[in-house]
Amino acid sequence: MAEYLLRCAKCGEGRTEDANYVACPACGGFLEVEFARVPANPIDPRFASIFKYHPVMPYDPTVEDIQAHEDLEETPVVPARRLSDKLGIELFFKDETVMPTGTWKDREGYVTIHRLLKNKVADLVVFSSGNTATSLARSASIVKGPRLHFVIPSASRNRIQALKKFYHDDYVKVHFFDGSNDECSAQAAKMAKELGYQVEGGFANYARREGLKLLGLEILLGWKQRVDWYVQPIAGGIGVYSFYKAHKDLGVADQCPKMLGVQADICAPMVNAWKDGSAVLEERHIPQEVVPSEFVRVLRTRRPVDSYPVLKTLMDRVGGRFEAVSDRQIHDALRLLYLDEHYRETYKRSGKLVGLEPATALAGIVKGVGEGYIRPGEKVLLNVSGAAKEGDIRLEWISDLL
Repeated sequence: MAEYLLRCAKCGEGRTEDANYVACPACGGFLEVEFARVPANPIDPRFASIFKYHPVMPYDPTVEDIQAHEDLEETPVVPARRLSDKLGIELFFKDETVMPTGTWKDREGYVTIHRLLKNKVADLVVFSSGNTATSLARSASIVKGPRLHFVIPSASRNRIQALKKFYHDDYVKVHFFDGSNDECSAQAAKMAKELGYQVEGGFANYARREGLKLLGLEILLGWKQRVDWYVQPIAGGIGVYSFYKAHKDLGVADQCPKMLGVQADICAPMVNAWKDGSAVLEERHIPQEVVPSEFVRVLRTRRPVDSYPVLKTLMDRVGGRFEAVSDRQIHDALRLLYLDEHYRETYKRSGKLVGLEPATALAGIVKGVGEGYIRPGEKVLLNVSGAAKEGDIRLEWISDLL
């Protein structure tokens, strides 16, 4: 069984997990799962799915009957040969669209639900723009608890209704709210206080960070190829932290590649702060409003004040950076995703399209190549973080490529 403590990054206090914490109870600081020891081979071949990584995860199938709760298989790494030739780099897709709900958030769904049940949390209020909610709802419906109360922007109503099969009425209540991501997050906190329930916590929720860490473990322990860059779209940036944490937990933090976190330029607070050289997110970095865009459905978080300082430190450590891209660049990158046959074949086989968020990240790669900080011949791993949801993409944007 993996031995671990919850260690506060601010005051240094370590404690056993005797409750569902989203902050250090002593000082309110950022909690991180700290493992006492990691075996030389942290894969347990007796178990399948995500459970084979239990020596470096906060769950243990050797003492808990939990294998029936999840069956996530490793997602493929696909060489993008034609796009690599076009860009002059060696590009690989980590194809997370094959996950059950079509998004890599399924990785965090089970880990979060498991922690809630283990710590006897009966009700939880969660803000989500849609992907996290669907993944959590799926896991809660499989495990049969706890009860989740989602606050979701009204703009995501159609996306959620198209995924209703993952929402079991006994375990999920959805509250649509007319407001931005940040306003919905504030509404979730208000609702939790009024109802006497816990609020999920976002970036502060170590269970979500540990869940997304599974992608990094697959790359390090399964694929086993070194890359120069890891690239993903970001709103709150949980995944960037988690990718680094996989390296740290395996004792190879010094081998973590440069990381590129990409935002849409209509909502790029982290990019603004990073270009300003700021260690914290200040008011001048935060967009006063997020203008409507049919190319930006999810990446609309204006105030990631808790996550930016942590991510800025990591980016400085690995030589990474943040980047912003325009609607036009996202559109063009979406088309580039179909240059290689992999996603054309995926569409023919399943009708599934790649989401706007991976297109945003790819637009960052294209920009990085153009500006020269992604150098010719470098090996780049793109987290294709999810498939498009209902109404996200107009088929005429890409129909000539399919």
